[in-house]
Amino acid sequence: MKINHHQIVAFNAACRHKGFSNAARALGVTQSSVTQNVAKFEAEIGARLFERRRTGLVLTPAGNKIHSVTEEIGHLYLVLEERMGEYAQLNKGLLRIVAAASQPALSYLRRFKERHPGIELAFDNASWRQCADLLRNRDADVALMPQPENAAGLYLWPIEERVHMALVYKGHPLFDAAEITIAQMAQTTVVLASSRSFARWRFERRAAELGVRLPDVMTVGSTPMAVEAVSSGLGIGITYGEAVQSEPRLRAVPIADLADPYSLVAACNSDVRDLAIIRSFFDCMD
Repeated sequence: MKINHHQIVAFNAACRHKGFSNAARALGVTQSSVTQNVAKFEAEIGARLFERRRTGLVLTPAGNKIHSVTEEIGHLYLVLEERMGEYAQLNKGLLRIVAAASQPALSYLRRFKERHPGIELAFDNASWRQCADLLRNRDADVALMPQPENAAGLYLWPIEERVHMALVYKGHPLFDAAEITIAQMAQTTVVLASSRSFARWRFERRAAELGVRLPDVMTVGSTPMAVEAVSSGLGIGITYGEAVQSEPRLRAVPIADLADPYSLVAACNSDVRDLAIIRSFFDCMD
């Protein structure tokens, strides 16, 4: 069956105006366009839908049954067009965002909300691996995360380059070091967030590549807890670049073995990258 929107519109207009010429005038098209679309619609349905009388068109029993459905379809088309207009103007809608870390995600959310107060925002934290899975399963619209190893099907918007560094508390022998190695870190307690942490995965993978064993690892539930543990003098942690500039008790020290930067990106599924709501969120990151 090859019924299309134009056939339904023509049929509904002919019903409403009880004639092809009046329907054509109301739609702003030619009468032949209306009659052809109605004829094609009848052919697809396999039944006559109108009787032609002096007073105008009258629906047949089959036409009455079909009209009850097409009226509803026509209404849904109008609702869809209205909603599309609202969403294109970003007056309404829902944007679901997940992030591997609260910052800079919350800053972008605030900026987006200021520009588009009518859009509902749903925000959640997820591990860097979960972020990509949530996108591919269509459970999130945008994810902020370290660049995934497998980016197939995803559109990536670069945010910034980051470097992992050692987080050292004041009073530790390595606090004033210009640079330290993973082997040096292995000689003290290393405070790491849970196995879901990207920093932990990257640090432990590099240690394994170097053949460095980590005999004393303290695992905590989250990155903020790891920072608190280091601040309390429980060991050395992992951070990125400027994350602790405002904390005088802590210092970020370059790790010679992790000098290569990694990319923080915003990602969405490639097939939705041109939606106005997605583009507008990415614009907030400029």
